[in-house]
Amino acid sequence: MDELTLRDTDGVDVFYRRWLPAGEASLVVLVAHGMSEHSGRYARLATALSDAGAAVYAPDHRGHGRTAASTGVGRAGPSGIAGALGDLGALRRIAESEHPGAPVVLLGHSMGALLAQAYAERDGSGLAGLVLSGSPGSDDAVGELATALVAAVDAGMGEEPLAALSGFNAAFEPARTPFDWLSRDPAEVDAYIADPFCGDNHPMTYGFVADLLTVAVAAMEPAAVASLPVSTPILLITGGADPVSNAGAGVRALQGRMVDAGLRVDAIFYADARHEVFNETNRDQVTADLIGFLDRVRAAARP
Repeated sequence: MDELTLRDTDGVDVFYRRWLPAGEASLVVLVAHGMSEHSGRYARLATALSDAGAAVYAPDHRGHGRTAASTGVGRAGPSGIAGALGDLGALRRIAESEHPGAPVVLLGHSMGALLAQAYAERDGSGLAGLVLSGSPGSDDAVGELATALVAAVDAGMGEEPLAALSGFNAAFEPARTPFDWLSRDPAEVDAYIADPFCGDNHPMTYGFVADLLTVAVAAMEPAAVASLPVSTPILLITGGADPVSNAGAGVRALQGRMVDAGLRVDAIFYADARHEVFNETNRDQVTADLIGFLDRVRAAARP
């Protein structure tokens, strides 16, 4: 694994990790992580993908992980979430230059799924595949929350930390920890809680979350969904007990909008799995299903 940095058009130093296969990469996977976490948490998945022949690139988004040293914790920098989408494009161009001709798949988890979808709607031409894991999907409650957060920012709370993840544990109370909603594997939950770049140790600001959800609401509109490249295969992977998507209901609604738009979309719902399907007790099956999708993408890209 390599640790690298790119400087974006804002002058923000975006930290990213890169995992390369032993031989020539037959595929590039660009990974966008979730809120209040970082790219290092995808090392196990990235290793499995690189063992399967993929070069994996994963940034720490603005306000997160080691990129927060440049933007501030929980802050998106001068260009906000639009800048974070630009960072994905910049890292994609780096990966394409280092692996010319290799098909590129964009994989986003949770907040990263929102970023990945918005990026693909704006600049997804040429993507060989799109994978959305743990997406909230289409949910009217997200729009209502975005409106409330924008009002809070307008009232001067933009720089204040927000406990954006605190409500997701309600379905699992009484619970061992406030983050049992992430996974049924207690070791994974404990590792998240102990990580200085995760959870309550690394909160987002009101301004960050308001900007993110405003972009996310727009990205879920049917007209925006219809702007996704019709030739790009899409995989939705969701825990059946994931509170972020209301136990998958939001993702099913998004899937319906994608089908209505004539897109090539498959969806897998893992019964009883919670939010972080790549850190769940059935993670080996989830990873195998993802690699199966990537194998199909690779085969379709061959001349």
